[in-house]
Amino acid sequence: MFPHYASGTTGSCLAGAYRTAAELYCTPFISVLPPFYGHRLYVAAMKKQILETIGERGKNVEHTLFSFHGVPEEQCSRTDISKNFCNKSPNCCSMVKTDNRNCYRAQCFETARLLAYELGLEDGRWSIGFQSRLTLRGTIEWIKPYTDEAFMELAKKGVKKLAVVAPSFTADCVETLEELGITGQEEFREAGGEELVVIPCLNSVDHWVKNLAQIIREHIADNARHLECKGRQLHGVPAEFCLPQVACHSQSNTYRET
Repeated sequence: MFPHYASGTTGSCLAGAYRTAAELYCTPFISVLPPFYGHRLYVAAMKKQILETIGERGKNVEHTLFSFHGVPEEQCSRTDISKNFCNKSPNCCSMVKTDNRNCYRAQCFETARLLAYELGLEDGRWSIGFQSRLTLRGTIEWIKPYTDEAFMELAKKGVKKLAVVAPSFTADCVETLEELGITGQEEFREAGGEELVVIPCLNSVDHWVKNLAQIIREHIADNARHLECKGRQLHGVPAEFCLPQVACHSQSNTYRET
């Protein structure tokens, strides 16, 4: 369900799965699909879903807001093992690098950039927000910018028809149906906007089901090749003769291709 990794989302689900598996007498083999926020098939499915609403280059709306699930800042900063990168500059999430590759916020920014590029959205015609902060501001710092504030700011700038999409969810839930579809509508109109167009999540649309199945097939195939490679190395086969085209972290899931 979650294309991006965060300890409060994917981490919680995995913790429960591992705990249950550990209690079984016959522990099953568990293979976890890595974050697919930049996978070419996920991006392609999202592009198709969004394009149906906003049209080519976003011509059907004035602005497109990519709204991601919000998490406390600490969940991002703790993924920075070096302690020298996260929040050390205003643009620490401008690109996914080695130091921030596990940062949820950086992954979200990467998804938004990829989608904006694929959709042909010009600079100034799209932006990013984070929704669903559960504590009062000042008590716990949540990642910014905030979606509800973006609704008000965009409306005050004169945006009358705004599209909002939640790429951090592959299925609609309370946070999309209520928070964006009901509360978000009210907030945008109260600030002077006229129409907030909420783009549905991928849910079970055919093109996403097919793409997700292919993503899983690729992951299984990569895992099998990696295990075979490791097995050969354990039996003394030099690394240079061991499936040189397969690295420990397969690149087949990345969006950018050579």
